[in-house]
Amino acid sequence: MKSNILYIFADQLHAFALRCMGNPDVQTPHLDRLAAQGTLFANTYSCFPVCTPYRGALFTGRYGSQTGVTGNNDALPLHQATLAERLNDAGYRTSYVGKWHLGATGNIAVKPELRGGFQDFTGYQCYNDYLSNVCFFDEEGKETRYHQHRTDVTTDIAISKLQDLQHTPFALFLSYQNPHYPVQPSKQYADMYKDTAISRRLNAVDIDPYTKTYSPPTPNIELDMNYLRYGHDLDEYLRLYYAMVSQLDHNIGRLMQTLEELNLADNTVVFFTSDHGDMQGSHGLKNKSVFWEESTRVPLIVRAPGGEQGLTRSELISTVDMFPTILDYCSIAAPAELEGSSFARMVYGDADAPWDNVIFSEDKDWRMCRQDQFKLVADSATLEPTHLFDLAWDPYEMHNLVSENAAEKEALLGRLLDWHRHVKREEGV
Repeated sequence: MKSNILYIFADQLHAFALRCMGNPDVQTPHLDRLAAQGTLFANTYSCFPVCTPYRGALFTGRYGSQTGVTGNNDALPLHQATLAERLNDAGYRTSYVGKWHLGATGNIAVKPELRGGFQDFTGYQCYNDYLSNVCFFDEEGKETRYHQHRTDVTTDIAISKLQDLQHTPFALFLSYQNPHYPVQPSKQYADMYKDTAISRRLNAVDIDPYTKTYSPPTPNIELDMNYLRYGHDLDEYLRLYYAMVSQLDHNIGRLMQTLEELNLADNTVVFFTSDHGDMQGSHGLKNKSVFWEESTRVPLIVRAPGGEQGLTRSELISTVDMFPTILDYCSIAAPAELEGSSFARMVYGDADAPWDNVIFSEDKDWRMCRQDQFKLVADSATLEPTHLFDLAWDPYEMHNLVSENAAEKEALLGRLLDWHRHVKREEGV
């Protein structure tokens, strides 16, 4: 019997915003339970910490420098088979629910040629509002408008899809916009954190966390209810962010309950992760697209039938490893052009599985390599190293060793230059 796939990913959820990842301020009982039932990968990285480029890497198994998917609204390349198409060819029913953000933006339908080969599709391009204009579009582009929180609606649709798919091998990809700004939790979740004392990360400084949105366009900020709630108030932003995470967590619990009720839990591999993180004042910054841990590091939980329970793995995992791992769980041979490797065996407690413990990440201005405990950052134009950190003793990246540790700098720079030559050679392929 083929294993089903349920791949759930959040938007702008950094690795340190779950209780099971050591954050005592946030309530995530359902995700903590999922981690206790499966494997928590504690060192997982987005290979391009921006919404669209992450999705490009996920569905092609290749880096943004290779595919050209390096900015928001870029479309998937037409010349390469996607993850959905590989699964389709193997007899899976592929289904997508939620935010897409590939090829366009806005509260609009996703055109068939932009959908990456998914057979069932219910979603929208990108719309940064959770409380109003909650619209989803089906395969024919028909709009359905809802009067519920976007997170809850996303789950309702996914549950309906699971009910439809339960008698066929399926791969359902579920993309939540939660907890991406503007942070707009339902009242019951906001009330959970009302007046709660917040423990900021040790590298955080006080900033204005407010960010305008372009879809929908922000009015004069003095009239924007989001600005009035948390403008110039980082602690309130964090309380609302954690409330969003708790609302997401509740909906993960609903999904897991549905798998049990449909007798699918014992034959479905569940992934939970995020596209990128959120700086939230760390190093004086907000949002994403930078190399710091709060931007590039994301949560990853995998629960597989017959897998170990309550396991935590420290190996370095990248976005590009998802494509081959999903194929591995589905007993599909990985094509040679994929950049990552399958970590499926780790979920079964295989301590001897070979693994090159290195990851690469990028954006337009920087390139990053982490190998074991050391992390090197270089300027994208010159490839001159700018930052070096030993994350074993400096997890908050407060001590730049780039001028102090020549041996580690040269070793990681060698790996980074090899990777750069590789992706540059295949750029646009």
